[in-house]
Amino acid sequence: MTEPPSRAARIGAQVLRRLAFYPFLAASLLVFPAWLPWMIVGWLILAGVRFYRARPIWPPLAFCIGILLVKRVDWSPSVLVLLLLLIAVAVLDPLSRRKPIFNLAWLLATILLVPAWIGMAIAWTTSTHTSRHPALVLDRPIVCLGDSLSSQGYPRLLQKRLRVPVVDLAQGGYTTEDGKNQIAEMLSLKPQTVIVELGGHDSLRGKDFAETKGNLEKIILAARGAGAEVILFEIPLGFISDPHGGLDRQLARKHDLELVHDGAIRQLVLFSPFTPLGRWTGRVLSYDGLHPNDAGNEFLAGRVEAALERVYRASLRR
Repeated sequence: MTEPPSRAARIGAQVLRRLAFYPFLAASLLVFPAWLPWMIVGWLILAGVRFYRARPIWPPLAFCIGILLVKRVDWSPSVLVLLLLLIAVAVLDPLSRRKPIFNLAWLLATILLVPAWIGMAIAWTTSTHTSRHPALVLDRPIVCLGDSLSSQGYPRLLQKRLRVPVVDLAQGGYTTEDGKNQIAEMLSLKPQTVIVELGGHDSLRGKDFAETKGNLEKIILAARGAGAEVILFEIPLGFISDPHGGLDRQLARKHDLELVHDGAIRQLVLFSPFTPLGRWTGRVLSYDGLHPNDAGNEFLAGRVEAALERVYRASLRR
């Protein structure tokens, strides 16, 4: 017969669990929007482990709900359905333990969590990829609108790589208002694709959310009206909470756009001379913690080239 663990062993195990929990919580708060489904499934697995051990499952679900609310994600229909189910299970779990009348409702809601997560994960991923796949036209240019993250950077490299013309209209400090004012110039070029990397300076200058959204939609609709496809950069506006509530994903979903997710720009920050990842790995993508250096421009050009190839289902390389 085995002896029960000593008090010291129990305290040690509790400390280890806490040491593992807090990094997991921090990682969940910092996770990129592109990885949101996997953050959620981590909390669902934790709830499953607690269920297996006959412990209440509402605490990890409550944490997951709180993180989603704090992060201010794009509330697409599939995310809302999953959120409502998470709330239902978290509320019903303690009730079902005290009053068996709630058992059936709790069981049904818990079972539905799995297909709801699967549906959300599929929708979250596919909504960032356009269903439009036009034929590539070699004499119509790709036009790049953006700020200092784009200007004289990845567009210049794309021009060297691709067999279609690339025009760089990006300028340092540009807002979506400046991009809107470039519509006439953009249309005069008869683009087949417009790549939009704007919105960061709107946030820095405290521009109204509705104004930013309206300006981006005018650019998107003008490009579409001219028969051009639109590739949109997802601009990270905060490491934890997005003050624009997933605006770029909302627009990609609404207008069926291809999205370069925010992990691209975030990596310029994460792999910089000032971060452990940059120093330890030797992979430095920015010279000041944000603006791309030569390696960062190569990295962004690769991300944009991959997005173009998903749209046109063909290689654009020379």
